[in-house]
Amino acid sequence: MSRRGQHVTGAVLAARAAGRGFTLLEITLVLFIIAIGSAIAVPMVGAGLDAREVRRAARQIASTMHFCRTEAMAEGAPQALVIDARRNRLHTTGWGRWAVLTDRAIIEQIEGGRVIGDDVVQVLFFPNGSTSGARVVLARRSDRTKNRLAVYLDPLLGTVRVGDADA
Repeated sequence: MSRRGQHVTGAVLAARAAGRGFTLLEITLVLFIIAIGSAIAVPMVGAGLDAREVRRAARQIASTMHFCRTEAMAEGAPQALVIDARRNRLHTTGWGRWAVLTDRAIIEQIEGGRVIGDDVVQVLFFPNGSTSGARVVLARRSDRTKNRLAVYLDPLLGTVRVGDADA
């Protein structure tokens, strides 16, 4: 192959290599598509986190109720669960167990139990397994109409059930 043939081949390769890059228009279009995808996905992720935190708060209240019932039966003495809706927290007799719920989930309503203050209710658990009964409604702080759950405490059997608050 002659020197001239090598020069032409090198020029063709250089032209092909230069054509392999992206234009500004292509890069802008890809960034625009990524921005649209992010704008759609981010709110969905936030709503999913809120729903998860409401479920977590409901499980936390239910497990604390189970704990109080078990302690009352084991110790042979009544136990109490204090639910403070204003401060979004709960604690057991003598603060043996306590929890502050997340900012994404709030205690919206408490039915049953004994009112001991503004938005503060005491639920009693007795040694025979019965309770004073309660229904605690939890909701998303950002939108109280979605992901509402209720924790039901049966007064006679002391069983705890978590379900849809609107059912």
